[in-house]
Amino acid sequence: MSDEVKIIEKKDVKPGMYVQRYGAGTFKDPLVEVGKYIESYEDIAKYLPDETQQVEIISGKILPNMSFSCEKGAHTAGDAARNMAEALPEARRVHEEALNYARKFIEDVRQGKTVAVEEAAPIVGEVIDSLTTNEPAALTLAFLKRYDEYTYTHSINVNLYSLLLGKALGLQREELEMLGIAALFHDVGKGRIPNKVLNKPGKLTDSEYEVMKSHSRKGLEVLKGVEGLDQAVLRGVLEHHERFDGNGYPNGVTGEDIHPFGRIIAISDVYDALTSVRVYKKAVTPAKTLSLMFKWKGTDFDPAYLNRFIRVMGIYPPGTMVQLDDLRFALVLETNETKPRHPKVKVLFNSKMQPVHSECLDLATYEKDGQGVQVMRQPDPQSLGVDMQQLSRFLV
Repeated sequence: MSDEVKIIEKKDVKPGMYVQRYGAGTFKDPLVEVGKYIESYEDIAKYLPDETQQVEIISGKILPNMSFSCEKGAHTAGDAARNMAEALPEARRVHEEALNYARKFIEDVRQGKTVAVEEAAPIVGEVIDSLTTNEPAALTLAFLKRYDEYTYTHSINVNLYSLLLGKALGLQREELEMLGIAALFHDVGKGRIPNKVLNKPGKLTDSEYEVMKSHSRKGLEVLKGVEGLDQAVLRGVLEHHERFDGNGYPNGVTGEDIHPFGRIIAISDVYDALTSVRVYKKAVTPAKTLSLMFKWKGTDFDPAYLNRFIRVMGIYPPGTMVQLDDLRFALVLETNETKPRHPKVKVLFNSKMQPVHSECLDLATYEKDGQGVQVMRQPDPQSLGVDMQQLSRFLV
């Protein structure tokens, strides 16, 4: 293949391509030099702004050991299913290792023991590697959670979501490692909150709420004596309940004065809390959760960070259940950043929740009887009698 310049749409940019520049060369859309290989989908978000339409690539320059087709649909839903099936066992191993560590360090805090923070670093590193290897597989496991283990799964899910957002924001490996530590330990102070307050099923009284709010400072107290822990980690733990408009706690910090780690973890913390079943509430669907959080953009959350989170997480994240407008039920395999309402899915059940021959569909291109098919709704699996832990076996 000759090294010729080719102009393509941003949505057609794929890992392995060499992007020379982007823009249309007009006053409103000037040409901007890039001159880099795209190594991952995160690089697309990193180097090409959201509003980018035209991208100039050199068609003959392909990253070594990578091959692809520029044709639409080259990465099919079947590819997504196979990639997930291959990556899921390792992602599950990393997830279980992180979960076991979360159980240990939370119990250590409850018993007044010193937290072995140094043991967290390799776990965070493996989570970063898992996201890099196959992001959908890693994210899928975040939705296969049990409400009775919320305390533990919440820590590792907030870690996962924070790393996902950090990668999308262009943080380097060392920064991601520190972010992951802060996210994993963001609620460590809750180990020093009385159980009668921490696990109260009803609404907290004003005095109980003040006790609960103290967990940010208590988390700082637990960690500040740990040798070699970066100040960025401590600020992430302390500031994850600060709000962009200054109405958070413990210090009422405003806007960009809140450490980036605090702003990132705040988004991840609320997202996982809302999408989880608790003793006092049902889970909110991911789509509804993002809709709610969008309303709080600029008040609770950094607008730029939330916009990026919504884009990379997707309305229908991998591992969640959807019902298509032909009434069949499916599991999401992979999101579509350019068409968020048209993910890649694996169809598993008919309208009566009876198993059918599984079929992998890219809803961005799939047609049935000459008509496109799209997601109609995102049901609560529990309302359908579905155990997502059991359902996950259909992904492999």
